[in-house]
Amino acid sequence: MRILLGGVPFGCDNIGDEAILASVIGLVRGICPDAELIVSTGDRAGTERKFGLKTVPLYGFDPSTPAERLGEALDGVDFYIWAGATGLSDYPEMACTLLETAQAKNVRTAVWSVGMNDVFNPAFFTLHGKKKKLADAVKSCFGFDWEKRWTDRRINGIRQRLARTLGRCDLVVLRDPRSLEALRLCAPFPDAVASADTAILLKQCAPDALPWSEANRDLFRSASERIAVCVSEQNRIREFDKFTGWLDGMLENHPGLLAVTIPMNPKKDFRVMEEMKRQSKHPDRILSLRLLEPEEVQAVAADCSVIVSSRLHLLILGLNNLVPGVGIARGSKIEYFLAPFGLTTAGTTDRLDLPRLTGSVEWALAHQDEFKKRAASVRAGMLADLGRAKELLKQTLTST
Repeated sequence: MRILLGGVPFGCDNIGDEAILASVIGLVRGICPDAELIVSTGDRAGTERKFGLKTVPLYGFDPSTPAERLGEALDGVDFYIWAGATGLSDYPEMACTLLETAQAKNVRTAVWSVGMNDVFNPAFFTLHGKKKKLADAVKSCFGFDWEKRWTDRRINGIRQRLARTLGRCDLVVLRDPRSLEALRLCAPFPDAVASADTAILLKQCAPDALPWSEANRDLFRSASERIAVCVSEQNRIREFDKFTGWLDGMLENHPGLLAVTIPMNPKKDFRVMEEMKRQSKHPDRILSLRLLEPEEVQAVAADCSVIVSSRLHLLILGLNNLVPGVGIARGSKIEYFLAPFGLTTAGTTDRLDLPRLTGSVEWALAHQDEFKKRAASVRAGMLADLGRAKELLKQTLTST
């Protein structure tokens, strides 16, 4: 059997996506150890070297290989799996085009553990630039809300397309119940199921294998408490200076605390957090890391006391080791994931709630043992949900 794995833009400097990829590869290999697994990725050499498999170009996200050309990689492929992140709301048209291309070649298809926000990506489903200005002018002069009508038509259209395309898939698995609710606004999907993010299965590297300097290692180990921080460049915190000031306050109130910045995009997020360190009053108590592999990130997160992040997958990798986290929301996905653990968000990237952030972090620092007991039960439930979905995937892949 030949299985092609695609979905979100793998191989594009997003450690969260790479955590999903590593975990899905491990899961599929466990189900079908004799299958030939192929990955669509922007980092073909690195993916082939790490996993020992074949790759094809990143169809749909690279201008040189548009989604419609996926068919050239499907000869001899038995199954195409769309997997990863929040693709059904971030890239719904891309998902449909890739799945439809596979279906047109009679390749069986599955959507595996994908998230879906309660709103579609505003980059594609709201007006911008000249069109936005024209819509505002029409509404002002004539009272007709052209923008709303345009948006409603776009959203209704993609909902109908998702209903048709995913209705032809052999298996549809969403990564959480709220995502399944969002999908069912498109169609009933009675056979679709909710599971958990596959990245909860990620293995981590041994601490001794971490690629950091002796000085960084010693600084990390010298701290009595550590707060891991990730600020996304993609959707920057609007009150960035206030957030930096908040972190300074935490360091002042906790003499043994070390801030550890962990960029989930090693290029773009790293620049933002270096800016934060330059603005800080205590740069000597901020350890800047630039790890490239999700297994490395998880190993560092495992030894932190609390995580504050506007990137979902740093929170996931921390909770894989029962480390509590506080989210800074970018849409609904962080809230969805944290809620079962009794954790919360502290406002959004547009509007921080600093008192709530302080209270949540202080609670996490003071109640680590209590939290771990509760979180272990929640995580066990997620693993059970994922195990049931894995059995469905096994049945789907091995059926004729």
